[in-house]
Amino acid sequence: MFKKNMDKLIVKKQNKQAVITEEQALMLMQKANVLNMLDYYKQEQLVKSINYEEEKETFLKQCKSSQTKQKYRQAINILEKYCEEKNLNILFFKAKESDDFIMHIKTSKLSNLSIRLIVSACSSFFTFLHRRHPIAIENFFIGTKMRPPARNKKKIEVPSKKEIEKIIENISDKAIKSAVVFICECGVRVGALPNLEIRKKKYYSFSKGKEISGKVSDKTINYLKKNKLDLKQPFKNKSSEVIRNIFYRSSKRLYNRGCIKAKYSIHDVRHYFAITLYKKTKDIELIRQALNHSNIAITGLYLRSLELQE
Repeated sequence: MFKKNMDKLIVKKQNKQAVITEEQALMLMQKANVLNMLDYYKQEQLVKSINYEEEKETFLKQCKSSQTKQKYRQAINILEKYCEEKNLNILFFKAKESDDFIMHIKTSKLSNLSIRLIVSACSSFFTFLHRRHPIAIENFFIGTKMRPPARNKKKIEVPSKKEIEKIIENISDKAIKSAVVFICECGVRVGALPNLEIRKKKYYSFSKGKEISGKVSDKTINYLKKNKLDLKQPFKNKSSEVIRNIFYRSSKRLYNRGCIKAKYSIHDVRHYFAITLYKKTKDIELIRQALNHSNIAITGLYLRSLELQE
């Protein structure tokens, strides 16, 4: 690019006088190269002064929920592994390295949505680093055209009511059974369950760093009572990770036996809740409130990901 600009400057005007000579143009190019080398050396010294592990942990500590923290850590681990394989310094990531990394994970069996989440997490991390080290670090994930489209490669598999019942029957822990029923009936995220309280047929908890609440049906309350759980805090002794893992293992066992059509996650039960409520009411605002989304646009995207809206 610089050479092309110099070629333009060397072109003679109508009066046959050059703007600058070829020799002067070459001198300017040499000076530019020296300045670029000095800038690179300066950046290299600044990067070396950054305590990467300390910055990473500081970034992860700011996550509002344990699930978000886990997802961000997993994404950064994938990036670190890629850098190790390619013998790259993660703090020297430029536009080419960012695009190459995205192209690399696009060759995996991950869904488009999972890949976009990894890229978004890495981008958030580099934005954090840039804010703290503006001269040394840039976020070259911003503006990349390599992200896959938002639509998934394949349709999200959502369990039927009978499949959810089979999974519940296959779980021995009464508290985990009740947790699945609660998500199925109320649509809450699994991360909200450990701190969830029930008062006067309403639940109260925290999800993704904000307070949430909603109605609890008599059917759900009776199920909790049947399993002799404390109605005030029915899931206080179960972490979201334990609930998530036990559900998935049960689902996987049944899938391997040919009893259900997919290996479902606990979040797929929330999908079932959203689909059931949408088919019953077609009321997006009601679904937004039930899912505790911050705005209706998010609910619209959620329903489109489940192919319920165009």
